[in-house]
Amino acid sequence: MDDIIIDIRNLTKTFKMGYVQQGFKNMLLHLPVYIKSRMQAKTHIALDNVNIAIKRGERVGLTGHNGCGKTTLLSIIGGVYKDYQGSCDVRGRCSMMLALGAGFCPQLSGRENIILNGVLQGKTRKEMKELTEDIIDFAEIGDYIDAPVYQYSSGMMARLGFGVATAIQPEILLVDEVMAVGDANFVAKCEMRINNLLKDGTTLILVSHNPADIEKYCTRVIKIDHGKVVEDEKNERVC
Repeated sequence: MDDIIIDIRNLTKTFKMGYVQQGFKNMLLHLPVYIKSRMQAKTHIALDNVNIAIKRGERVGLTGHNGCGKTTLLSIIGGVYKDYQGSCDVRGRCSMMLALGAGFCPQLSGRENIILNGVLQGKTRKEMKELTEDIIDFAEIGDYIDAPVYQYSSGMMARLGFGVATAIQPEILLVDEVMAVGDANFVAKCEMRINNLLKDGTTLILVSHNPADIEKYCTRVIKIDHGKVVEDEKNERVC
């Protein structure tokens, strides 16, 4: 058990569909409407009794149709969702690249977001200052590094986010389709960063609809269908 870095047991995650809670004050002012909408809301089971054990240094690909639960699973592993049934024991520092700009504050500059994002993922302010120039070089966004990130294009956001996520030397790297965005140069730089991390023993969990990415990086593939694990095999067999 010592080499297990992620231990997921009987994990179930549900969402209430069909209603929106807009703060405690609004709920009190419209209590009858809130109660009625809550009672009529349907429950969506995003993950259904999932059991997965991932060893330290493994390279795992998550596949399945849109909405099957892949991103929800990554979000639970990364600590985004706390309310679920079952257990998800993560025994290492995670770095997440789940969406463009995830964890960024739009009003802060790219430089300020580098510090903030790294601190939120367990690094000290001093450590992030030492890594800042490396991340800026990777992102290649020029003078925009001191502009608020709401002015960034999707490509600029992806480069900066990936630069932060990979520069902090995580024990676990969670990647969700981010390599689908960007030009050939950016993709090549991402590949180099990921390969360097894998050589150092980082555990990779990659969500991708691109079989080439799964085949390139992953030695194990887990297929999810309607919230359930339906396949868990070596890469060659599932691909």
